[in-house]
Amino acid sequence: MTDKRIYDLCVVGAGIAGLNALFVAKQYLPASSKVALIDRHPGAGGMWNSTYDYVRLHQPHAMFTAGDIPWRISKPDSYLATGNEVQAHLAHCLEVIAQGWQIDTYWNCHAEIGDELGSGDGITIELSLTPGNDHGIARTIVAKQVINAKGLDIPDIAPLQLSSREVTSTTPQALSKLPRDHRAIYVVGGGKTGMDTALMAAETESAGPVYMLAGKGTLFTRRDQFFPTGLRRYFNRTSNLKTTIDLVMRFDGSDADQVFEHFRTHYSISPGDRGDHFLFGIQSESESARIRAGTHAFIYDYLEDVVDTETGPELRLRHGTARPMERDAIIVNCSGYVFRNEEPEPPLLSSGGKILSITSRESFNFLSSVSAYFLSHLWFSGKIRDVPFYILDQNALMQKDRKTWQLTGSAQGLLNAILISQALPFRVFQQFGLDFDRWHPFYKRLAGLIDLQFHNKKYAQHCRHVLDQVAATHGVMCRPLSNASQ
Repeated sequence: MTDKRIYDLCVVGAGIAGLNALFVAKQYLPASSKVALIDRHPGAGGMWNSTYDYVRLHQPHAMFTAGDIPWRISKPDSYLATGNEVQAHLAHCLEVIAQGWQIDTYWNCHAEIGDELGSGDGITIELSLTPGNDHGIARTIVAKQVINAKGLDIPDIAPLQLSSREVTSTTPQALSKLPRDHRAIYVVGGGKTGMDTALMAAETESAGPVYMLAGKGTLFTRRDQFFPTGLRRYFNRTSNLKTTIDLVMRFDGSDADQVFEHFRTHYSISPGDRGDHFLFGIQSESESARIRAGTHAFIYDYLEDVVDTETGPELRLRHGTARPMERDAIIVNCSGYVFRNEEPEPPLLSSGGKILSITSRESFNFLSSVSAYFLSHLWFSGKIRDVPFYILDQNALMQKDRKTWQLTGSAQGLLNAILISQALPFRVFQQFGLDFDRWHPFYKRLAGLIDLQFHNKKYAQHCRHVLDQVAATHGVMCRPLSNASQ
């Protein structure tokens, strides 16, 4: 059955990126516009529809929203929302955005975005919708404009395929359904998911020993430092903007190791005694101490396989070592799954300018939510080709050098923030609820904005030098959008 409908705008993805794009779109399109929203999940919320049940936000909940839509829960500002609460809030955001607007939702659908047909204002795009279950109907819809806001498009995590038949391989989503009975738990991955899993497992009454295969170790920014509570909230000197400037202005594009050590010393925390990666996660002193106390051992290597031997299962590690492990142990796959997409992705802006794509191959910011919010403003206001912001292949750079990736992402974020602040009205930033510095009192944020205003030329020039240096040294795509389109 084919059901063609024509929409003024179609947004693919109803997670935090897609909802921010919709929030912005409503400010530019007339109320009579016909809008379609497509997502492979059963409702708004993106990955939060299927995440593990013990997940919590790692930043204060109010700073995870669409635009500046407030939360409805009555909790302290510092509260870290649960996964269910996050999903409920994002569904609420869609309800708020949809008020007075016609939005048709297509849930449980995979969308294939076709090419632009026609020219000028007569361009249209066909989208083929495939149901994600046997009960849906395949459709073709037509849109005059499309925002591909799949963002990071977090995949469903699968259990690791292991040789051993004496251990249980599982995922964070399935872990709580397994009987513990004091079985040993091996957490594979030292990022936020791994930390959440280790903490939950260690503090479960029937838990056995917890081991973490932490790779090279992961650092987190100190929540107590960046989001202080009580009087420290008003007198603490650390802010996201100030820290970004500090790190970026120390980085010349080739000295990532030295600048990373400065970051480690002044801003980071980790439950283990090692950390060579930073994935922009946040952790408190209390969480770190509880994970450290509840983890039997941190294994700084990567899992290759678990094999059965005459004496029991054996852990085989990447660097050639092996160690015995408990029979009937549980192996939880918490390994990294962001910026690892090797599939081709569409350009940020299509040749006809009618398809805007939020991707990690031509990224505006390492956070897809931030990218969706500001790129949508630039796109709808007609300024997206005029502002010389830098795009970066996050996937390629992360695979080559993670420390350089972190610092380059910070330099890109600072430069692009400076450029769009000169191109967009101040109200755009007033409605930007994802800004971490909203945690701080107004006078403190004002001081940072004044500094940025007085030194923006110096900061921007330095950032361009850094980004050009990284592109030349590492051979990755990192350049202004206008250059990329040429």
